[in-house]
Amino acid sequence: MFSQAKPLGESGLRWLKVQIANLSGFDKASLSEREKFTMDHLDDVLDSANNGLHGRRWWLKADDPWQCLAACCELRNALQHPDPTQFASRLPVHQDGSCNGLQHYAALGGDKIGAQQVNLEPSDRPSDVYTGVAEFVKEAVAREAAQGHSVAKYLDGKITRKVVKQTVMTNVYGVTFMGAMKQVRKQLIDHYPELTQDQKHQGAIYIARKVFEALGTMFNGAHDIQYWLGDCASRITQSLAP
Repeated sequence: MFSQAKPLGESGLRWLKVQIANLSGFDKASLSEREKFTMDHLDDVLDSANNGLHGRRWWLKADDPWQCLAACCELRNALQHPDPTQFASRLPVHQDGSCNGLQHYAALGGDKIGAQQVNLEPSDRPSDVYTGVAEFVKEAVAREAAQGHSVAKYLDGKITRKVVKQTVMTNVYGVTFMGAMKQVRKQLIDHYPELTQDQKHQGAIYIARKVFEALGTMFNGAHDIQYWLGDCASRITQSLAP
């Protein structure tokens, strides 16, 4: 909790409702849909706050149960106040960046398409860059599988958000191709044990290459800046006198 309480206001009351939806796993919808989700489940919210251990225990189904219970209690207390917007709250409402490294690069490069992917452009509902890259790779795999590419054939239908996420996340922090390949290989081992060792190895090389390709296409501004910074670093380090 924050040490100093502040009146919620109209905006704070709304964000408190959004917080409950987020903690319940309903976090990919628009903000107004998330607010509606909480009000649709108000009976469950109040039951959780008033009868946490012996009631219906709705809060236990949340992705973050204890934080959800705390938010339920806070909303109940606010609604019991004569004017809920004036209720003094100390509860933090969490917000997360969307792949922060890419956000910085998209902003630096004025990269409009990239900015849309990482929620820097106004939008009714959040974008998910990991899903975007996964879809790009998935389409490339399906296309090449149809053309008879041997590796693409056994990878077709196996490209998921989890398979590409770590590589997308670490790409802007300078992950090497070898590092990316190892990341993808680990995901293939975890999720597709039926693949042979050679298929996992070849598949990891193939997918890592496609992820880099996707990022280069979707975030061309980010890649240009990344290469420029790398070039600057090389020139500076090589030009220093002993």
